[in-house]
Amino acid sequence: MRKNYKYLILALVSGILIVACENGFITPTPNNLTRDQVLEKMNKHYLWYDQMPEVSAGDYPYPSELLDAMLYKPTDRWSYIVSTEEFNTYYQQGEYIGHGFGMKYDSQDKLRVTFIYDGTTVESQGLTRGWELVSINGETLTAESDLDSLLGADSVGVENTFAFLDLNQQSVNLTLSKEVIDINSVLYSEVIELDTSIVGYMVFQQFLATSTTELDNVFSGFLDGGVQDIVVDLRYNPGGDVTVARHLGSLLAGDFAVKRTFVNLEYNDKNSDRDIGLSFLEPEYMLDPTPERIFFIATGSSASASELLINSLRGLSGTARTFDIFIIGDDTYGKPVGSVAHRYKDSTLVPITFRYTNHLDEGDFFDGLTADSYIEEDITIPFGDPDEKLLKEVLYYIENGYFTGAGNKKGFSGRNIRIRGIQAEAGAI
Repeated sequence: MRKNYKYLILALVSGILIVACENGFITPTPNNLTRDQVLEKMNKHYLWYDQMPEVSAGDYPYPSELLDAMLYKPTDRWSYIVSTEEFNTYYQQGEYIGHGFGMKYDSQDKLRVTFIYDGTTVESQGLTRGWELVSINGETLTAESDLDSLLGADSVGVENTFAFLDLNQQSVNLTLSKEVIDINSVLYSEVIELDTSIVGYMVFQQFLATSTTELDNVFSGFLDGGVQDIVVDLRYNPGGDVTVARHLGSLLAGDFAVKRTFVNLEYNDKNSDRDIGLSFLEPEYMLDPTPERIFFIATGSSASASELLINSLRGLSGTARTFDIFIIGDDTYGKPVGSVAHRYKDSTLVPITFRYTNHLDEGDFFDGLTADSYIEEDITIPFGDPDEKLLKEVLYYIENGYFTGAGNKKGFSGRNIRIRGIQAEAGAI
């Protein structure tokens, strides 16, 4: 395998993952992205280049429209073009311009707050998980509402008025100005002491280049707390940086996995010389002793790097030691492919360019990774509350040795919000 190239690897899904392979990030070309460059890059690097529709670049006025016409549909739901400034700011610096809270429709199609980033204005004004968003700027929200138009430009100072129903069904109006949001990937963590085990619990929302320090802080606490079982809550995690997924996988797997295969990246037959296997690392705060059970809370919003992480740890079952890996909640999203990003002065082209597999050559799970226990979440209950349904199911298993949830797919993950821009990858506005 050749390892002496420079490019940016992304494992995307509903979200993107960024990884600097071997020698770091490529330097963006000083030119703007053109339709001819889209045509050239797709024909050379696209994973499904031999299944693309035949198109003429001159038939499409913009590169984004040309890209959409070239995609292998319906399989490819992920290739896209975004501004290079927005791409760099979000994935390398962990920032975006917005209001700083996540949204998702529940199973009754009510739009609810799922999480709030730390240090935001909206956090200081008392917004909490579970509040229902009823209207924006006086317009009552429906399934057909255009959130992009209602929220306005992604610029600092743009003001919006939100009407919420709090957890007591009381009306609360908040007027907020868009600001630079510093994303905290770890939304919640704690050590839970049960009669039968000490449990390390973490809600991890995004694999960004800035996430490693957060993870190290959490796992340092887990080590100090003597945790025996680990719960990684990925219910809203759409993906992110592959290097961060590798780091987290290594923290979880411990020293016996060091230098074993974490993930294999396989490109199309024009680029097979780029195929590479990445091994587990030896980070400072990896668990010791390594837990024999790792529980992943997941939903249909858990994608890309989230799935890569789970799949890679499952691959260790072919080694001298076996992990018990469990998924609680719902089947994951289903995106066993990723991308190399091509950055230009104005725009970044992010086409699907590789598939990924684990040590056992397992991949291609386009229908998602199958859950072991199907439980519908209640968005109105805070993270870490022992009565929160998904965490409660995990703790029940730890104490009793079996799940209460049925073994058949329910598909009750609520639909995600649809908004433009990078922050849409995280389901945040």
